[in-house]
Amino acid sequence: MRMRRIVLLTAAAVMLAGCGDRNLVLKVDVLSFTDPASRAADFGPIPVFPGGFTTPEIPIVDDQRVNMLQGVSDAVDISSVSVSLGALAIDYAGSGDATIRLYMSDVQTAPRTTAPALTLPVTLVPAQTDTLRAVLGDDPRVAALFAARQMRMSVTVQIHGPLLGSSLSGRFEFTDIDAVVIARSKGF
Repeated sequence: MRMRRIVLLTAAAVMLAGCGDRNLVLKVDVLSFTDPASRAADFGPIPVFPGGFTTPEIPIVDDQRVNMLQGVSDAVDISSVSVSLGALAIDYAGSGDATIRLYMSDVQTAPRTTAPALTLPVTLVPAQTDTLRAVLGDDPRVAALFAARQMRMSVTVQIHGPLLGSSLSGRFEFTDIDAVVIARSKGF
């Protein structure tokens, strides 16, 4: 384990030494750290209800621990992090609205006890599949999480059902959750 850390620190130092302004840019596939079974969820049927019916937040990715690159934070300071989320909203029947929320926290804090890092509203149209994309710009709270050795993540959906027509049912599938991390050398 110690040798792996030394190799990683050396590789980071070599990469940074060759950079003009000493920035290291890493793309982290955050979704790959989650259980494949928790990347999609079916919903419904949500019945027609006067005034609509709103479900509680339904966890799709439920409090997953994400191990970050060990040793990198010893060699670099995280300058910025942007996070993008991609998903498919598949509406089998009925219409309504949904809100997807991405929560991220340190290892001591349950993700859903913090404010969402990213919120994505969705309009659900019968028999339609929508490709969803949202990007979270530089957020110091999120950057601090990526500097740690481990963090926790949850992704939820809350659905507001139909006022008229047929019951709402469908599926959400997450296609990607990626982070672009920009780091600066710690004096190498």
